Amino acid sequence: MASSSRRSTSGTYGSGNITGDRFCDCGLRAPLQVSNSVANPGRKYYACPSRRCGWFRWAGPNVKPSDSGDDRSSQPNFDFKSSERVERLNAEVMYLKFLMCVQLLVSLFCVVLIIVVLFLRKAFGCQMYKHFAYA
Repeated sequence: MASSSRRSTSGTYGSGNITGDRFCDCGLRAPLQVSNSVANPGRKYYACPSRRCGWFRWAGPNVKPSDSGDDRSSQPNFDFKSSERVERLNAEVMYLKFLMCVQLLVSLFCVVLIIVVLFLRKAFGCQMYKHFAYA
């Protein structure tokens, strides 16, 4: 029975025709894998290891990084720079989430304060302002 899974093994492509590492749109190193699908059995490909960005490129002796649209493979420090960028972006996201929580708490406090003031005003009427009448 043929398997429909397209991801089975990872490793290196031994022919030497494909050089350099490949990186997905997430900035992660995309490992070389072998397809077990019915349509492409044994065909080698690169794919996003986390499957978040959906990045995919076929590997082969005639496929070069420029042919597959992966021009980042030739950049030597791409993995380091992208991981730094991902860390910075994650820190910024966490900070923005914190600010959103603070904003929510301040908004809730203001709403509760307005409700309390309106309730006290209705309960006591203008009598609570007698003490501040002009002489």
